[in-house]
Amino acid sequence: MKNFLLFIILMASEISYCAGQTLKSFNSGTLKLYYEEYGNGPALYILSGGPGEAPEHPYRQIVDSLKSFYTCILIHQRGAGKSRNIPINEETISIKNYTQDIEVLRKARGDKKITLLGVSWGGLLAMNYAALYPEFTSNLILVCSAPPSYTVWNVLYDNQFARRSKIELDSMILLQSVFSTKSERELDSLKFACPDCKEVMAYKEFIALHVRAMYYDRSKVSRAYINDIFYNFNFQPIPIIDEEVLETKWDITDKLKKLKTPALIVYGRQDDQGESTFFMQKESLRFSETHVIEQCGHEIIEEQPTAFFEIVLDYVRRTVNRN
Repeated sequence: MKNFLLFIILMASEISYCAGQTLKSFNSGTLKLYYEEYGNGPALYILSGGPGEAPEHPYRQIVDSLKSFYTCILIHQRGAGKSRNIPINEETISIKNYTQDIEVLRKARGDKKITLLGVSWGGLLAMNYAALYPEFTSNLILVCSAPPSYTVWNVLYDNQFARRSKIELDSMILLQSVFSTKSERELDSLKFACPDCKEVMAYKEFIALHVRAMYYDRSKVSRAYINDIFYNFNFQPIPIIDEEVLETKWDITDKLKKLKTPALIVYGRQDDQGESTFFMQKESLRFSETHVIEQCGHEIIEEQPTAFFEIVLDYVRRTVNRN
């Protein structure tokens, strides 16, 4: 009965789509960036994945579930969502810049301390903010988070490769040969200007194959969800961050080990990040608790929403007023 009631609440939340949306802006350097604000209570900054993922579903479901505990700040990160139309290059896209945007917003809002909830790339960003600004960080909620070190960065790609059949791999190579004739910037523009172009169609099918490898149960991958990801996701920042992490040998594990910040780590047992990624987070964050959801991949909120929100809501009720 408990799980059934929670499921009903989540479905109602999903339908509400964060009624009363308030879109606001702030300036970070020369860029005008956007965020949304909901609810009441201590500040919770919600960081989507990617980088480049628009903070739409399931982030609005997260907001609806937590806005009675927090003032939920749904950030449209540079290059994503309402903040999408900025120059995408090595000068604008960096871990430092994304992290600084959070601090600029915190100062602009006047939040003395913030909790950060990060999904995938957003988890990496949350950890980096805590490592640089521990005095302003009250709590971390890390959901299928990317690793805090370059040393296991390529585990993700190796695991995705291992999960694809030879037919899928051959198809991806063939599809890539079609859309790679266009630059990433051209492809992002063509998605909207010419959705039926052969390059766009090939790119879309490539992304569909990529997304399927992130699930434990591929039957839960809907065409509607793939369409949503394809058109709302700006894929341009990802290779820039990949290059930065590997070339600079980016690693914040030593800084994280010095923190006293409490943290919740949630991941799916079959997440293609690899369990070494999550063990690294647990070892680095000494005041963390870890929850594993069985039969679940990287798209944790899509595959196992009831189990996920049960864990998060329990943690929030126990910790929201602790700091």
